[in-house]
Amino acid sequence: MSLRISAGAYAGVLDLSGVALTNLEISDGASQATVRFDTLNPADMQRLTYKTGASSVDLIGLGNVNTSQIIFDSGAGNYTLDFSGALAKDLNVKMNSGLSLVTVIIPKNTHTIVNLDDGLSNVDAEGSWTVSNSRYEASGSGSTITIDVEMAIGNLVLQQK
Repeated sequence: MSLRISAGAYAGVLDLSGVALTNLEISDGASQATVRFDTLNPADMQRLTYKTGASSVDLIGLGNVNTSQIIFDSGAGNYTLDFSGALAKDLNVKMNSGLSLVTVIIPKNTHTIVNLDDGLSNVDAEGSWTVSNSRYEASGSGSTITIDVEMAIGNLVLQQK
């Protein structure tokens, strides 16, 4: 199933745990939203796209989405991207964000590369990260998460849990 959700300003929780999705596109305005993937998507998803305005959004269980591509585009706000779950393949994430606080949660022992553009004002890396210029890397085994971040001005928190 391919699912497209278009919403304005709202507050809500969307639980897509175990739903067989081949494509997911969410677009909203000023929202306070949580999207959950507590169990593995039984279908191979082509791409997850989330576009939001000035919002507070938590994406939980992104390792269970079963995709190789996530696009996250946001305005000012607070955002959490939690990559917990059964990461079955390499995952490429493109993140564009305005003036915001973005928290990225990576499971321990998951190989992760975060590439930052030059506009970022503050990075707080919690855990075992190797830093070289604007590249942060956490060692691990299995599939790799690569996150390319473009952020105007804001704060990026990288956590290993």
